[in-house]
Amino acid sequence: MAYKTEHITQQIRAAREAKNMSQRELSARSGLTQSHISQIERGTMEPGLSSLVDVARALDLEIVLAPKKLMPAIGNILGSASVTSDTLTSEQRKLVGRLERWLAGVRDQFSIASEADTLKDSLALLRHLPLSADELDRLREATLHLNRWQDDPPSRKELSEFAHAVRQLRNATVHRDRDGAVPRSAYALEEEDDDA
Repeated sequence: MAYKTEHITQQIRAAREAKNMSQRELSARSGLTQSHISQIERGTMEPGLSSLVDVARALDLEIVLAPKKLMPAIGNILGSASVTSDTLTSEQRKLVGRLERWLAGVRDQFSIASEADTLKDSLALLRHLPLSADELDRLREATLHLNRWQDDPPSRKELSEFAHAVRQLRNATVHRDRDGAVPRSAYALEEEDDDA
């Protein structure tokens, strides 16, 4: 019997197995019985929303509603996130960490607070997305500004341009095809539109 939540319950089972967690352990973390979890995973019971939320959160997942037009970008992010963390180099983590620490110290110097917030969000994504060699080079270039700015603090215009450059890097990383080829728009209006 196919339920509307079948895809979700399959993902829940896959997430549980990826964490090497037994149904019994998931039961203890979620507050649901092991039998209930088993029935959900086998598809013999349509889970209620509260049960889905409890199980998802016990697996460090969240259930969210997203605009349909953003699904290509979300799919790309999730696809990138499913790549093992081994593809994220320690250099990438260090560079992003350095930029995040720098931002925490200069946040009040941005002329518009939303620019600092956007930069923070961009860095949070770059921390988790595997970068191509070219994208890693661009990230290295961004951190070179920090060395210069230690002696000569940046102007508000330079901060704005820097935030824009990091946002462009984030967008290029999120919107590229999974094989790393041509960037693809995340805002296709129709699923059948191959030119999006």
